[in-house]
Amino acid sequence: MKVVFYQKVNRIWREFLYPIQEEFPSLEIITDLNQADRHIPEADVIIGGKIAREVFQRAEKLSLVIVPFTGVNHLPFDLLRERGVRVANSHGNAFYVAERTVAMILAYYGRIIEFHNDLREERWHGFWVGKGLDDTWDSIDGKTAAILGTGEIGKYTAQLLKAFRVKTIGYKRTPVQEPPQGFDLMVYSIDEAIDQCDLLVVALPATDSTKTLLGREELERMQDKLLVNVGRGSIVDETALYEALKSGSLGGAAIDCWYNYPQEGTEGAPSQYPIHRMDSVVLSPHAAGFTAKSARKGIEQACENLRRFVSDGSLLFEADIEAGY
Repeated sequence: MKVVFYQKVNRIWREFLYPIQEEFPSLEIITDLNQADRHIPEADVIIGGKIAREVFQRAEKLSLVIVPFTGVNHLPFDLLRERGVRVANSHGNAFYVAERTVAMILAYYGRIIEFHNDLREERWHGFWVGKGLDDTWDSIDGKTAAILGTGEIGKYTAQLLKAFRVKTIGYKRTPVQEPPQGFDLMVYSIDEAIDQCDLLVVALPATDSTKTLLGREELERMQDKLLVNVGRGSIVDETALYEALKSGSLGGAAIDCWYNYPQEGTEGAPSQYPIHRMDSVVLSPHAAGFTAKSARKGIEQACENLRRFVSDGSLLFEADIEAGY
C-alpha cells in the first residue's frame, strides 16, 4: 500500500508516523512533497488539506483521502463518490472551538471587551463609581443555549456550558432516541430552537443544506438574543445578519467565521458590511480551532485513521461524502 502526503510533514507528523511504519514495515509512505506528484497515480491513500481536483483525477488507485482537520466541503465529492473513495477527517480541534465559544459567550454577557477598553481610557463602570444595575454585566447562570449541530464541537460546548448551569438544547434534522451527552433536550425545528433559547450557537458544517440556514426571518425572531457562529459564515445570511444587528432585532453576535478573508497580507474587513465596528459584536478572526494543542491532536487523529485503515479497513472518523461532511 502506498501513502502519499500532499502537504508538508513536520516533526509532529513524523512522531506519530514512526510507530505506524514500525507496525507495518511494507507500507510505503511518501513524505517528500517534491516527490508527491509523481507518486499520485499509484497512491492508495492521499493525506492532505486543500488539494486540487486534478490531483484526484490522476489518482486512479485511490481508496482513501485523509484530511487532518474537520472541514471537507472543499473536496470533489462527485469524483470521490464515482470512484468509491472514502474520506477520513479529524476532530482534534473540537474541544478548543468549544472552549472559545464559551469564552466569547462570557465576553459578550460579561461586557469584558467594553469594560477593558473603557478602563484603559480611565473610564469606570459599576458599583465602585456609584453606577446602578443598568451599568453592570450579566451572568449566563440559568440561561438557555440552543446549539445547532450536535457533533463533536456541539457536544463539547454543551458540556462546558453545564459548568455555568446553562440549560442546553440540541438541534439536528434527524430525530434521536435520547439527547447526546451534555444536552437536556433535542429539537428538530430551527424556529423551536430560537424560541426556547437565550443564545443560539451555530456549530454546523458548510453544506448545500446549511447555506443561509439562518436568514432574515430567523434572525428577526431573535429579539434580545445572542447569536454565536463557530460553524461557517455561509450558514448565516450576511445581509440579514447586518440588518438584524443594525435594527436591534438581534440582540448581539459573537462571530469566529466570516464572509471575507484577506487574499494576501493580514489586513481586510471580514464582511462587506461594517459588522466588525458594531458594539454589540464580539469578534474572532476564525481562530477558534487553531491552537498548538488542536494542531497536534488533528495530526494524531489523522495518523490513527491511517493506522486503522491499514490494519483492518476501519476509521476513527469517517466523513459522509453523500451528506458532504
